[in-house]
Amino acid sequence: MKKLLLITFLLFFSFTFGQQSEKNNVVQNIPQVTILSVSAYPNPFISDTNINFRSVKAQTIMFTVKNLLGTTVYEEQINASLGNNTITFNRNSLTKGMYIYSLQSDVEIISKRLIIK
Repeated sequence: MKKLLLITFLLFFSFTFGQQSEKNNVVQNIPQVTILSVSAYPNPFISDTNINFRSVKAQTIMFTVKNLLGTTVYEEQINASLGNNTITFNRNSLTKGMYIYSLQSDVEIISKRLIIK
């Protein structure tokens, strides 16, 4: 019985210690956020919309729009400046429906929903 208690204690202690180590590593490896306050206006839209975001530094951003099947229907490289930025997106030949737009920097990807009326 004492062996069983000892084994249980050791397993519990090892498991708890392992989780704390993983938590500490995760906190230390969080990349710096570089894109803030992402929004589209108007949304839903008919012909065009403005994607607004704030950048904490001058950087290259990849702007993509995908349909709900995950197929990229639009892609553009943006040279974002420090501060507020706006991307004007024209629907061109895209049909009505829901799309997912993404802003991707070197360290993060932010995705949001876009609806064409």
